[in-house]
Amino acid sequence: MRLGVPALIALALAGCAANPPVRELAMPRSYAHGIGGATFLVGGGFDPGRSPDGNSLILYGPEGAFVVDSGRHDEHVTAIMQGLSGIGMTPVAIINTHWHLDHVSGNPALKAAFPGIKVYATSAIDDALTGFLATSAESSRKALAEGTVPASAVADVEGDLTTIARGAELRPDVVVDEGGDMTIAGRPLSLRVAQRAVTERDLWIYDAAEKRAIVGDLVTMPVPFLDTACPEGWLQALDAVAASGAEQVVPGHGPILTMTEFGAWKSAFADFIACARGTGALETCSAGWLSGAKAFLMDDQRAKSMADYYGELIRSGKLDGYCRA
Repeated sequence: MRLGVPALIALALAGCAANPPVRELAMPRSYAHGIGGATFLVGGGFDPGRSPDGNSLILYGPEGAFVVDSGRHDEHVTAIMQGLSGIGMTPVAIINTHWHLDHVSGNPALKAAFPGIKVYATSAIDDALTGFLATSAESSRKALAEGTVPASAVADVEGDLTTIARGAELRPDVVVDEGGDMTIAGRPLSLRVAQRAVTERDLWIYDAAEKRAIVGDLVTMPVPFLDTACPEGWLQALDAVAASGAEQVVPGHGPILTMTEFGAWKSAFADFIACARGTGALETCSAGWLSGAKAFLMDDQRAKSMADYYGELIRSGKLDGYCRA
């Protein structure tokens, strides 16, 4: 749904504009706002008929600023630029939590604006560029040629094709395939790597000084985005976040969570996976997700449509290959 045309058409457009928005749509998209601890949030969005932007953060230390995830759309990148300008800081780094296009597409623009910037990420994007993203680009070109992409989605699809064509610019300058403590811009952080979770390798950040976990798409709303995921590995990664000592979790999509809220989201996710791995009606799984995650959702039919899609994706076994080493 977030990366390939068939699922984009099926799900990104599943909720019409009349449906009430999910909670994340109320998050600011036009500016970076402080969340404490020399950290600013540029909230992502998921407007009806469009692909999403992931949340981005700007953190700074004694030696400059750095950006966590760079979004997809031009307006999101502009908001990051405005945030950097507003705090008067030059970024020295980008940390990408994973390679999904709604988290990395802004990298080339930021690197062009700040030539000395270094990208920190796992090497998982290498396989993605020759595998999932290459296949997605082929499907996208075919759909555009056949005129099967809805008019509202054409700009997003063309934008993603442009980003994929510049894939070499998305690769990290500093590869982080194993977790450890690191200092970026003079700010100490713990970079953690989850194996076979949302993607082959996901990077999440524990900021011990703030007791804050920045987890990328290990937490997403209105549903878990399972397109390239190993559900069981994802569950293990959530266990690691829960044990990290964090008191606050910043998701890849959606509002900041307390640990109580994170625990509720984690439980709903585990129940959804267990249900979809079972043999009962998938409608039950979707209903269970909507019930378990109700604290994070408004009454949105799109969330149900997406849960239906991801339940079938799990049940079909199409995700099992992502769990193999």
